[in-house]
Amino acid sequence: MTTSLQRLITEADGDAVVSVKAGPTPEEIAAAKKAAEERREARAARAAEREAAKARAAAAARVAEAKEMAEAAQRYGNGQIPSSVLCDLGWAPNQLLRCDAAAELENLNAAFRKAFSRNLDVTDGYRSYAEQLSVAATKGGLAAVPGTSNHGWGQAVDLSGGIESFGTAEHAWMVANAGKYGWKHPAWAQAGGSKPEAWHWEYGTSY
Repeated sequence: MTTSLQRLITEADGDAVVSVKAGPTPEEIAAAKKAAEERREARAARAAEREAAKARAAAAARVAEAKEMAEAAQRYGNGQIPSSVLCDLGWAPNQLLRCDAAAELENLNAAFRKAFSRNLDVTDGYRSYAEQLSVAATKGGLAAVPGTSNHGWGQAVDLSGGIESFGTAEHAWMVANAGKYGWKHPAWAQAGGSKPEAWHWEYGTSY
């Protein structure tokens, strides 16, 4: 049996045909890698665009909602606006504003935080009529007549953290940038104004 097996192996070995397939060339390997990388980049780009589209849609929805809420707030008298149609601030939830003003102050705060590594310090936002009476009793002629304050419309904030003083870096930054977001320092509150208040800023008002 051993002899027969050896003879079969010898015969098969002599008749065998060995076929060796050449592997891919370095150029082919490089091309395949490049194609795979391009496919990954294309998938990533499509995913990024889908996320960007979702973000744009969400932002548009927030703007539309803020506008609708702002219109609802305008149906009420000064200092009579219910909290249900006002919006708070993400970093200062105890302060309320008309929703369009709040949305733009959120954007302004993001820019301020990028410049100073901290949030805007909001000391006062919306004031009810009762709160306006209290402020008038405390500040006298420095306060607006109750029922006329822009705080009562949810369109004004008082700020600190450096902004409350003329000549600071924070105040100068606000003067240069707040207008990009619809917020302004009214002329009467400026250093040469009739009632200088460095801390007082307003949204969407006109005189």
